[in-house]
Amino acid sequence: MANCPKCNAKLKLTDWRPECPHCGVNMVYYGMEDRLLADAEKAEAEHARFQKKIDRMKASLVGGPLQIARIVFAFLPIAGLFLTLAKFNLAEAPYIAAKTVNANILTIVDLLSNADLGALLGTLSSGAFGRPMLFFVVSIVLLLLSVVLGVFGFFRLLCSAKKKSCIKNIVLSCVQLLLIAAGCIVFKQFADGIAAVFPAYISASIGFGVFVFAALHLPTIVANIIFAVKPMEVKYKELPDYSAEDAAMEAANEAAREEAEAKVEEAQAEEEKEEVNA
Repeated sequence: MANCPKCNAKLKLTDWRPECPHCGVNMVYYGMEDRLLADAEKAEAEHARFQKKIDRMKASLVGGPLQIARIVFAFLPIAGLFLTLAKFNLAEAPYIAAKTVNANILTIVDLLSNADLGALLGTLSSGAFGRPMLFFVVSIVLLLLSVVLGVFGFFRLLCSAKKKSCIKNIVLSCVQLLLIAAGCIVFKQFADGIAAVFPAYISASIGFGVFVFAALHLPTIVANIIFAVKPMEVKYKELPDYSAEDAAMEAANEAAREEAEAKVEEAQAEEEKEEVNA
């Protein structure tokens, strides 16, 4: 059975009233003020921490002209993806007309959405043609990884007000540039391999859009370097002078009122019961 929270006396099944039959304390509201004070202090501390995060986010987004420019710079690389990332020249062959294909991010998305996985695996396992196609697939994967990191880096900018966060943003942008460079190297291997297999029919080259895509990361890197050297100023909002003790006192008063109302209702119920018995 349960014990009284004040006198620790054991309670019986017949002790259904809120008052302890031994010491008379109201067990429902005993220690309520202390619990409310602890809850109020915890809520106040959580509110203070959350407010600091909001203040840092505001400073990172609209804390000054360079912060606003940094967010704009983060969108710039998207433009490079819609330029020519790769160029494919197909010479005239039996049943095939000569044409030039300028591939960008839309071309890659269309290629991936219509790709036949079985046919792709069969191509990769083929003899002379399999190795160049493997390089082609790897180059696409590296490009897409750089795009994913760019999206992740943009969301990091929303709350990058501290020096350490700006340094992490610089590292992330450098990793993107390394992925782009690695993709170019692998694509060059594909171009050389496909030209060796079909020397008179197919040639491939890196488009200028890749270099634009890489170069448009530089303004964001420069902005993060500036903030890493000279951290941005964060204006923290001053919380109102409303202590945890004030909140606990209000809660305790509310609990006392509820206890008084419960006693009045209990007394009225006893009176009605006596009238019925009489």
